[in-house]
Amino acid sequence: MSNTKSSAKIIGVSAYGTTLAAAAGRISTTNGTALQIFEKSVDNPNNAKLIKAVLSSGHRSTMEHCFFNMAFNNVSAFVEQYIIEFRLASFTVQSRRYVDFSKVGFFSAMEEGEAKTLYESHVRGLFATYEKLLSLDIPKEDARFVLPYCFHSNFYCSANARELLHMIATMIYGRGSVFTEIKALGEELAAQFEEYFPGELARQEKAYVKEASASANWLAAHTGKKAAEPTVATASTTLLTHSALSTETLLDAATCNFATLPEDADLYSGRKRELELVSLTYRISDLTLSAITHLVRHRIQSVLVPLVGTALYQNHYVMPASVKACPEAEAIYTAAFETNRQVFDSLVDMGIDASYSVYLVLSGNTMDVISSMNGREFVHYCALRTCNRAQWEIREVAISMLRQARAVLPHVFRKVGPGCYMNGVCPEGNKTCGEAIAVKKFFSEL
Repeated sequence: MSNTKSSAKIIGVSAYGTTLAAAAGRISTTNGTALQIFEKSVDNPNNAKLIKAVLSSGHRSTMEHCFFNMAFNNVSAFVEQYIIEFRLASFTVQSRRYVDFSKVGFFSAMEEGEAKTLYESHVRGLFATYEKLLSLDIPKEDARFVLPYCFHSNFYCSANARELLHMIATMIYGRGSVFTEIKALGEELAAQFEEYFPGELARQEKAYVKEASASANWLAAHTGKKAAEPTVATASTTLLTHSALSTETLLDAATCNFATLPEDADLYSGRKRELELVSLTYRISDLTLSAITHLVRHRIQSVLVPLVGTALYQNHYVMPASVKACPEAEAIYTAAFETNRQVFDSLVDMGIDASYSVYLVLSGNTMDVISSMNGREFVHYCALRTCNRAQWEIREVAISMLRQARAVLPHVFRKVGPGCYMNGVCPEGNKTCGEAIAVKKFFSEL
């Protein structure tokens, strides 16, 4: 099993790169058309000086015209979880629902010694458990719950320069700086970013001091603390708040858009932007780390996710129906969580700090998260996550969220559900579940 070094590499930059950022810096104070100013900026030796002056004055929006593509190669799942929480970026991740992860390798940064030997032996044992579950015909999407968050992940990330600046700054100066792997990856990206915007990262350090202190305090508070006894849990949802005047707001929006709505119609005219005036905030309790990745991929939301190591100290975990239905698989699966607790506690006795909780937490461990979405994003979220093709855990959560939304705002969300229910046609093509009639009936009665 490979322990290949993690890496993060910029593999693409938008056409003209910083040239457009320089043109953006000029356009607000320079006579001429947009194209004329752009032509003036191409190969202009003063671009770097101009960009530095503009950024020094705090006008970082000009950086957003420069776009970067990155490859995160053989990084830990913890790094993936950290990176995909950045709202203004795009991600495509190697799926644990479909790809066999038994040979992907894992992250280890311990110095040679008894603790390192125990850690690596245990992690290899968890991969063997994963393989055993697969051999018992447990689906990959359920077997993955025994994988520790040190396993290697591979994904692409794209972001504009301003968001990438923020991302790297949190990695090397902020909340990620206390984790060796994240700081090293941040420094790797920083060296590459420096070629485009020299000196800009160094100017960010002071702004992230408090953030770094919060992470350091978390580690200090948890170092020496042991994991709780493993407990099976099931995800649940609570609608905390919603727009109090959603019905009236949407009727006003429809009027502004010159839409005439019958009394029994959906309270939006078809221009989905109207739904952005509605908001919903949920607490989702005991959602697995795996399912959290499905949730946070939705960009247009505010989502609060605790540091993943928290899930190990709480030590709740999910029990999939596929595992429960096979006594041998259930015994193996349950033992994985208990053994993981025992090994982590032994490592604590050997003196490891709390940073290793983020690597030994299992994908099936759960945490509580809070998500706030506007109505438009909620409709999009439901269209994808209530579909029969969605992963079963996030589907159950999405259906529960929709049921609660309909209870308080029936005229807004009563016709919301999976694609086949809303549009009459399954969007999955030849991957359809083939149960559109039953699905439509279910959501019409939800």
